[in-house]
Amino acid sequence: MEVSKRLVKKGNKVTVLTEDYSEELKKRENIENISVFRIKYPKIKFVGLLIIWLNIIKNRHLIQQADIIHIHDVFIWYLPLRFIFAKKKVFITFHGWEGKYPIPKISIIQKRMAWKLTEGNICVGNYISKYYGIKSDIVTFGGVNTERDVLKKVKNSIVYVGRLEKGTGLRPFLGWLKNNHKYNIEFCGDGSLRNECEKFGKVKGFSDPTLFLKRSEYCAPGGYLSALEAMVCKCKILVFWHNPLKKDYWQTAPFYGWIKNNNTEAAYIWARTQTWDKIAEEYLTLWRI
Repeated sequence: MEVSKRLVKKGNKVTVLTEDYSEELKKRENIENISVFRIKYPKIKFVGLLIIWLNIIKNRHLIQQADIIHIHDVFIWYLPLRFIFAKKKVFITFHGWEGKYPIPKISIIQKRMAWKLTEGNICVGNYISKYYGIKSDIVTFGGVNTERDVLKKVKNSIVYVGRLEKGTGLRPFLGWLKNNHKYNIEFCGDGSLRNECEKFGKVKGFSDPTLFLKRSEYCAPGGYLSALEAMVCKCKILVFWHNPLKKDYWQTAPFYGWIKNNNTEAAYIWARTQTWDKIAEEYLTLWRI
């Protein structure tokens, strides 16, 4: 959303083809001059993918009209059209892993196939190249809106921001909380581990974490984006992992040394350089525009 808004401001026309995951959403919509088309499909293996392909072929005029096709992770959605529109410039962003470790071979094969069949890519994190055997063209860690004030921090307060699922490193964090009773914890997120989290603090569900980040002394982020938002709010960062991939996820990030040593000022200065304008420029550079 943030990248698309900036691309529009720079004079580009942006169309988004995405999932219709709620009955409350419109099939077609214009959001801040971004055209959004949504397709619905059943979460049934193979059947769901076939319906996705049929829907995308039905909306093939969107592909025909576009100069650039940029896919976010789900290259398999676009696979038939990659051959139908063989001359189209196609790029991809690899946002992360599938939450299973060791990584299933089929996941590695799909990412490598996407890498081979696209003209360029953006990887969110350095670890992706190592674990999937692909060469990244641009590495990013997300963006932030930097216009934020910082409130007085509440001592020994922690906010967890992210999905309440195993793959985020949440379980080791809950284990750490068992031995550190002095902290007050709030969870901005939801998921299958909600009941376990409620034993330690308040679960706010998927809500805007900005106010919590401004007042919390610490943040336990589920991923890069929430870590960046926490750094801009001058939180001390707590990171946890439960497998070698998640360990590399954090330790290969450029800000890891600062958060490890609680150097909030250095982390804050770096995070403020990771603007959405910078990310939009990286997309334009990738597309050679």
